Amino acid sequence: MDKILVIAKNTYREAVRDKILYNIVFISLGLLLFSIFLGDWAVFDRDHVIKSFALSLMSLSGMALCVFVGIAMIQRELQKKTVLTLLSKPMPRGFFLLGKYLGLIGVLITHLAVMTTMLFFILWASDNKPDIVLLQGVFMIFWEISLIISVAVLFSSFSTPILSSLFTFGVYLAGHLSAELMRHLDFLKKSGQFQTMSSNEQLVMEQSSTWVYNLFPNLDQFYITEQILYDGGVKLGYLFNSSLNALGYIGLFLSVALWWFSKKDFI
Repeated sequence: MDKILVIAKNTYREAVRDKILYNIVFISLGLLLFSIFLGDWAVFDRDHVIKSFALSLMSLSGMALCVFVGIAMIQRELQKKTVLTLLSKPMPRGFFLLGKYLGLIGVLITHLAVMTTMLFFILWASDNKPDIVLLQGVFMIFWEISLIISVAVLFSSFSTPILSSLFTFGVYLAGHLSAELMRHLDFLKKSGQFQTMSSNEQLVMEQSSTWVYNLFPNLDQFYITEQILYDGGVKLGYLFNSSLNALGYIGLFLSVALWWFSKKDFI
């Protein structure tokens, strides 16, 4: 565990010194400040607009951090062969990936802490209530991006930087659209439009929607902005179950990454 933590600390320090990370943070904070003007222009409640925009921005900026910082850091060490120096030490290969993952989680926690502090300050400065229930949304975003980081680590273990980025973004997009596909299919069935299709069209739509929903993690479960704004948040049981679901996928993706990395030829 000490060796993993050493790698994690070095990964965190390297990420903090990365200019890309600062660009992402500064752009995110700038957009967060822009939400004040967005709230003034919107026809909806200003408070709701700022909170909704901020939570969406945290998710997207976390995704950008995962792709542009996480994948780049791992691929840099693999392509420059600097990983060979580390792997020559008496330790399992998987410690390298686990350390990188934990280091990126540390970067994610710091990023979310900065964004959350800024959001609460903006709400306070604009005479809006910085409701503590917003932390539920931040908590769920943490698990969502933690899961995506494990996906990025998996693809980085065997693919190129560009393909790893595309694959990771594809999983992120599919994870958010999979639940929407099932809701759309259910709507078609209830409205009677599904019955007007041919049997082949029904079979293709139903099987493809089910296949996508079962194959990709349901990231839509981590989006609870509407429940926060209109229902006062979600129950603790929901948070617990979603966390367990995320941990299951993280364990699966990291296990596959560690297995593949142990078989990888660096020569």
